[in-house]
Amino acid sequence: MYEKNFRIKILTFVLILLTFLLLFRLYYIQIINGEIYSQKAVQQKIKSFNIGKKRGEIFDRNLIPFTDRSLHEYIYVVPGMIVNKDYVSKFLSKLTGNSINDIKKELCSKKDFLKYDYTGKYQGKLPVGVYMLSIPLRYDTDTLARHVIGHIGDKNMGLEKTFDKILTTGGNESIAVFKDGNNNDYLKGLGLKIRYSSDNIYGIKTTLDYHIQKAVENILDRNLINGAAVVIDVKNGDILAMASRPNYDQNKIQEYIGSKNEELINKALMAYPPGSIFKIIVASAALEKGKVDLKDEFVDTSSYEINGVVFHNFKNESNGIINIEKAFEVSSNTTFIKIGEATGGDNIIKVANKFGIASNNNLPLEEENGMLPSIEDTYGAGIGNLSIGQGKVLITPLQAADMAATIADGGIRHVPNLVKAIVDENGKEVEDLYKEKSYRVISKSTSEIIKKMMRDVVLNGTGKNAETQYGSAGKTGSAEVSKDLNIYHAWFTGFIPYETPRYAISIFVKNGDIGGVKAAPIFRQIADEIMKYYR
Repeated sequence: MYEKNFRIKILTFVLILLTFLLLFRLYYIQIINGEIYSQKAVQQKIKSFNIGKKRGEIFDRNLIPFTDRSLHEYIYVVPGMIVNKDYVSKFLSKLTGNSINDIKKELCSKKDFLKYDYTGKYQGKLPVGVYMLSIPLRYDTDTLARHVIGHIGDKNMGLEKTFDKILTTGGNESIAVFKDGNNNDYLKGLGLKIRYSSDNIYGIKTTLDYHIQKAVENILDRNLINGAAVVIDVKNGDILAMASRPNYDQNKIQEYIGSKNEELINKALMAYPPGSIFKIIVASAALEKGKVDLKDEFVDTSSYEINGVVFHNFKNESNGIINIEKAFEVSSNTTFIKIGEATGGDNIIKVANKFGIASNNNLPLEEENGMLPSIEDTYGAGIGNLSIGQGKVLITPLQAADMAATIADGGIRHVPNLVKAIVDENGKEVEDLYKEKSYRVISKSTSEIIKKMMRDVVLNGTGKNAETQYGSAGKTGSAEVSKDLNIYHAWFTGFIPYETPRYAISIFVKNGDIGGVKAAPIFRQIADEIMKYYR
């Protein structure tokens, strides 16, 4: 009897254990791994057609995309689902603009799918096997930072070119069609879907700020500017905006190849004569090297001759007895040439090099380095050209903004950055590309003097048109292109707010006018706009 009860207990325990294991197995399949098995079941009823590689996106510093921002409608057709090819050919011809015969030939082909650009207007029900899908456009008519983002295709440019291998990764785009249980037909009425693989899709995170970039471009367009503008974060050298004009359509790149209007040229990274904005460097060198003191006085004359070469003040003005501060404020050429003579060409060039003029910033874009004369070229009349930013002196609008940022941050230069990181499809950083490099260019005491001088330019001098409610500081420049035709490149470079500098901004207008008239107002408009969002 005892043995019989023991057997019953053992059997009961085994049954309970088996039941528990069965329940646990069901729980594991349906609850824990339910989604996985559900996906596998769906996958068995889906047939996918690869339609191309999924290209990684290019983002601003806050992961706002510059690319793939808008959708365009396309017609996708699965020939294997088309029964009445004559009817569908005529139907598609109205929606796509393609000929009926060409469409019918493609419908009779063995292609897995067909893709057409949607050009018509249709609100009704689509035939079985015909689908309308919205696909992201790489570029659209509102794409920002085109000279930075660049283009991939017929002509590779910009970040698209530099990071092509990273942006062209293992991710795929495919269209998915549901099959029936026999795995050899398509289920009608379930539609077509775009699917993206989630593996190995990498994008580029830049230092640009989408909203600042948009504000800068809108202002350049509104003022019909032919030139460039750059905005830099004073505290770290991050390039927050970089725009060049005239602009171009990234979807019509062939139209601009060979154009004389320079649509494809990024003027922000091209080198031009800086004119009087170079006096920032001359003044910095004179004060830093102790060659000129604030108490030193100069007789400001309308013209000044060196070895038979005559230099003139703008409109042949003369200002009597002035010091370096007043000469900077009124942008006196003749007095700054005298300051340059006292400072020496070698000292000016050394300080200019420390400011990053004629240096390679190692940006991931094609960039001109600018140019400085040799020491020999500064002898005689050469010192005159160097002192007023003419002759063999060339800088880029980026370098002009960098120069202002260095003054604004107490004489410390933060080498400009344009890219932050490689990111995955979720925006997570997978590789840091940010390069921090900072060093002192001039002493804090010298920079404070130059800062005040730049403020005086706006308050009382040639840069009054740049003043904002936040307190602007900067320097105008009018680089002579043709004296006979009275053509100048207009410059303004400076920073805001004056008391607590945050943004350095440079404006370059090619063949524009004098800097105080053409460039300074653009600075003011950009400063006012970006400070609305970021004060």
